[in-house]
Amino acid sequence: MSEEKMPEESKESGLDDSNVPAANDDPRWLDKPGSVDLLIKILIAACVASVMADFFYDKHGEFHFQEFTGFDALYGFIAYVGLIHVAKGVRVLLMRSEDYYD
Repeated sequence: MSEEKMPEESKESGLDDSNVPAANDDPRWLDKPGSVDLLIKILIAACVASVMADFFYDKHGEFHFQEFTGFDALYGFIAYVGLIHVAKGVRVLLMRSEDYYD
């Protein structure tokens, strides 16, 4: 958009709508049916490959339980779930009311 055709509020704020896609544009790749399913299948395959890799090398952990097959994957999953629960607890402590900034 040329400078003289921009609305007054856009000129003042420096906003330009030329980079915003129109509502009728083609859907993005995650909006297409089956794309999310494909992404989940790839993630599951990567997780299975990670656990299967444990069978092909000799592990030397500090503690005995670190040498179990799939320990790293299980530990990572438990840490992820724990992190989510801690984040939900922190959210309750830090949450403000809807009209806090009014």
